[in-house]
Amino acid sequence: MDPEPPEGEPIYLDSADALELYAAIIDGTVQQAGDHLRNRSGLESALARPRSYARYEDADLALQAAALAHGIAESQTFIDGNKRLALVAMLTFLEMNGWVVDAADAELAAWIIGLSSGTTLEHLADSIRKRLRSLR
Repeated sequence: MDPEPPEGEPIYLDSADALELYAAIIDGTVQQAGDHLRNRSGLESALARPRSYARYEDADLALQAAALAHGIAESQTFIDGNKRLALVAMLTFLEMNGWVVDAADAELAAWIIGLSSGTTLEHLADSIRKRLRSLR
């Protein structure tokens, strides 16, 4: 199954969205999330990856989600919680575009942790595709 956006261009996360997600992860405010941010341009670059993959790689939403997760997890733009943010951002991006991943928390965590040990974007995207369920 190649997940396509509902209609038109997908909805993408921006830095304000990422700060809100990170605030929820640390059980803090957006201001506190901003205080934990080490590299704003690195975060913005990671958040731009899905759109870039869509434009230049003709990527479906699963590959765009994988690129987003990888970009956040590996950029280490926050002082802590980058992998947690990567997972939450990936799932949020997919949900905003009409899809949920039907996988256990432990499996989802293993996908993100695997990015640090050599899991390729294509492998992660394949894993995502196999577990996607449409919200429509």
